[in-house]
Amino acid sequence: MKLLEGSLGKRLMAIAVLVTAQEHHQPYQWALSESAARRDGVEEAVIDVVRNGKPLTGLADKDAAMIQFGRELFGTHNISAATYARALRVFGERDLVDVVDLMSRRVSDAVLLTAFDQHVFAGEIPLRSER
Repeated sequence: MKLLEGSLGKRLMAIAVLVTAQEHHQPYQWALSESAARRDGVEEAVIDVVRNGKPLTGLADKDAAMIQFGRELFGTHNISAATYARALRVFGERDLVDVVDLMSRRVSDAVLLTAFDQHVFAGEIPLRSER
C-alpha cells in the first residue's frame, strides 16, 4: 500500500475506502473511514457525494473516476468499458490494480463488521441506507 500511497496519495485512497463502506452499507466502517478521510484531506462536498449517492458532476476527474469505479464494482458488479477506460487513463494499470486490492481488503472488513453487528457511534451521521 506504500506504493499506492506514494502514487495516488492518502486522499484518493480514503475516497476508495469511503466508496467501499458506502456501497456495502457498513455504517461502522463508514464512521471510521469518514473521520480518516477528513484527516487525509477529503472535502465535505466529496464525502457528501459518496454518502448520499449524489451525481459526480463538478468533482475533480480523479475523484469522480474513483467513485464511479467503486459504485460500479460494488453496485452492479460490472465495470462498464467507459468507466474502466477512464480509470485506466487516470490511474494507470498498476495503481488501478492496487486500488482494487485496497477495496477488496476493505470488503473483507465490512463482512466481518456486518457479521458481528457493529453500529455507528453515538452522534455519527448514518449512511443513507440507515436513515
